[in-house]
This record gives sequence, structure tokens and C-alpha cells, in this order.
Amino acid sequence: MSYLVRHWDEVERVLTGVVASVALLISCYEMFTRYFFPRQSPDWATEIVIYLIVWAVFLSGSALVRDNRHVRADLVIRLFGPQWQRVFEIFNCMVGVLFCGVLTYYGYEVVEFAYEVDERSESSLLFPIFLYYLCLPVGMSLMTVRYVVRVWRYTFAFDPETMTIVDDDVEAL
Repeated sequence: MSYLVRHWDEVERVLTGVVASVALLISCYEMFTRYFFPRQSPDWATEIVIYLIVWAVFLSGSALVRDNRHVRADLVIRLFGPQWQRVFEIFNCMVGVLFCGVLTYYGYEVVEFAYEVDERSESSLLFPIFLYYLCLPVGMSLMTVRYVVRVWRYTFAFDPETMTIVDDDVEAL
């Protein structure tokens, strides 16, 4: 299992980096052609950059869940002891599973509809929009799996030394 998770982390990291790097390269290409060869400047470059950045954001959401780095209001939770923090974390993860699962399902519905009606972008590239919309169910399904792993760890592998949030600033209150 550790082998699988380690490689999953690596694939996510590399894929996110490649997608963001391609977006940067396309953006630089578009900027270069706009200033030096305006007639050859592509009308689709900004559109593709936006698609790639959105894909990178959704792919990186899984790593944020893994590392517990999503934005949240946890000041009150930190005031409780390790067992209550554990309960709150399990509840938080279950809400995350539900939310991401619902978005995965409805995201797939949107992708399927865009595919069926052959929705395309308005640029000369005529990019199939379902590929852009696919970032929602893919990203949310990756996050759902990460939340399920966190629920399992908090339920069966809880260690107050490593699985709780301890902050000296809160303890001083």
C-alpha cells in the first residue's frame, strides 16, 4: 500500500508540474508572438492556458487533502484534546467525502452532456469542452479517495503524537 501511495503522490506531483509548465510555455509563446509577430498570434492560447491552470488546480487538490493544507477554520478544534480533535477530523473528512463525491457525480454528468452535444470552444482551435470539464470529476474523485484514506487513518491508525494538531500559540491561551 505504501508503494502505491508513494507512486500516486509522485504521479500527481509530476503531472501537476507538467500541466502548469505547459501552460507557462504556451503563455510565453502567445506573449512572444503577440509582440513580435502579431499576425501569427494564436487566438486560442489564453483559452488553453486557462484550461491547463484549472486542471493543475484540481489535480493539486488531492495533495492538499493528503497534507491537510486546505483552508479551514480550525482554531476552535485546536482548543480540544486529541480525542475530540480526532472526532472533529473524522467528521470533517466525512463531509469532504460527501462533498467531493457529489461533485464527482455531477461533474461526470456535465462531462457526459458536453460530450453528447459536442460542445466546442469558440476559438479557431474548436477545443472539445468535455476535456476541460473532465477536470472536475477527476480532481474530486482523487480528493474523495484521499479523504477516505484520512478517515481510515483517523479511525484505525490514530496516534495522538502524529495525528493531532498541536500549536504552542493555542496552548498559551
